[in-house]
Amino acid sequence: MIDFGTYIQQSKRNCEELHGLDPTKAPELEVGISREEVQQRKQSLEQALHVIQHFMQKLLYYMGGTPTLVVTTDIDGYIVDIYGDPSIMEMVDSIGIQAGVKFEEKEVGTNSISLALRHKEPIALVGTDHFHHALSGVACYTAPFSYSDDNRLSGTVSIMTTIEYANHFHLGLLSSAVDSIERELRLQEKNDKLEILNQVLINSTPLGIMMTDEHGELIEYNTSLEQITESNVNQVLEKEHKQIDIIREYIDRVLHNGDTINNVEITLPINEEGDTKICLLDVIPLYNGEKIIGAFAQFRDMTHYYELQQQLIESEKLSTLGKFGAGLAHEIRNPLTSIIGLTQLLKENNNQNKYLDIIIGELERIQSLVNQFVLLRKPTDLKAETCNIPTLIQNTVELMNSNAQLQNIDIQFDSPHSDLKLDVDHAKIKQVLINFIKNAFESMPNGGKVRIQLIGTPKENEVRISIQDQGVGMTEDQVSKLGKPFFTTKESGMGMGLAICFDIIKAHQGDIKIESEKGEGTRVDLVLPKEA
Repeated sequence: MIDFGTYIQQSKRNCEELHGLDPTKAPELEVGISREEVQQRKQSLEQALHVIQHFMQKLLYYMGGTPTLVVTTDIDGYIVDIYGDPSIMEMVDSIGIQAGVKFEEKEVGTNSISLALRHKEPIALVGTDHFHHALSGVACYTAPFSYSDDNRLSGTVSIMTTIEYANHFHLGLLSSAVDSIERELRLQEKNDKLEILNQVLINSTPLGIMMTDEHGELIEYNTSLEQITESNVNQVLEKEHKQIDIIREYIDRVLHNGDTINNVEITLPINEEGDTKICLLDVIPLYNGEKIIGAFAQFRDMTHYYELQQQLIESEKLSTLGKFGAGLAHEIRNPLTSIIGLTQLLKENNNQNKYLDIIIGELERIQSLVNQFVLLRKPTDLKAETCNIPTLIQNTVELMNSNAQLQNIDIQFDSPHSDLKLDVDHAKIKQVLINFIKNAFESMPNGGKVRIQLIGTPKENEVRISIQDQGVGMTEDQVSKLGKPFFTTKESGMGMGLAICFDIIKAHQGDIKIESEKGEGTRVDLVLPKEA
């Protein structure tokens, strides 16, 4: 094993033979890089410098009374940090040791920093071990440090003192401090990687996640939690936040009893309008040994799942209803036709025509019901052709106008243009218009105004037909149920007209939007795309 003496002698020969240095002249140290580069090199070791300063301050404390200078360099030997006892700083300043100076053998002569970087082990130079006589009054101890996975050197840490305070224990103290520094840096780097991985995993999951301390105070959460609760950071952290209050009882139970909670269904309020989300909640305790130090909770937003489930139930109902309707139509339709025909024959030869009128009216009502069953059962089959929408609406309005006058209703149609063509099923769109206009009439038993507007230009992607009345209006609950088979707001309605209308517009890849307020009237928007 090569000892310090061998390293030192080799270095001194290099100083004389290779570099031509004069030991009697004091080394002249100059900063060979810009301030910006000094700052960049310092920033590259910023994390390490905090740890080095922490441990070296402890070392200086234990070396109390010893004038000591601490120097940290990077892998190239450039000083990036320097501090220590004021008395030794004066001597250091006199020879130009400062941030940005590079410790190279050809400039500084034999020095502990160059030797430590070259041989990758701790080095001590005391007094005349230095090449230059000007440094014979100081003792320098340097240890290289590394905290990368490949053990590549990162820099050096040195302590300098006067020769009167030189002690071979100083190198041991420094080496021990550097070992602690390396362990701390590796641990921090490992924790940083784990933190990054943890954040990636937490923030990439669709599950809402939150963690609390042992007192139930929120200390961690992910972006999915914000999305589910539709609350920002400050709202979630509020003490009186409603959503947190709902969850808190479960968290408190886990913290107090150590229970594990699985798949508890909770309903979270989302906004002041009363919207909610249904979630499944899991809560587990977090332990440090046998002590509970917090709770971990995760949320699964099941709102869309339940909505799909409800849609499936509705679909199954409609399927069953369709089968029933088909059977009903088959069994009743033919006898009804015969009964109506025979009744009409009786009417021609019977004086009690008023009774026959009632019979025929009621039978025709049953026949209408059966026919609507059949329409509801069949998929909507479109016979699309190019149609001028303003003309279609105008013709429908004229058709309904006589009925409007009888009911003291003023029906108006406004359109900014007279030529707007779409590929639609002319008859079915007319059926939808008649249905909604008729509903508008029936909502105004004392008369009023119905305004129909055509909104859209040839350049836009959709056409909107607006039908607005001044009728009795509907509640939010009633509006939400419109279009469902057998739901009606009329005393004598069968609840299938709107269901058929919704199917027709849906078959055109359009949409029906309804706004209504009790006592304020209703607005229906029929939205049709330009290209279905």
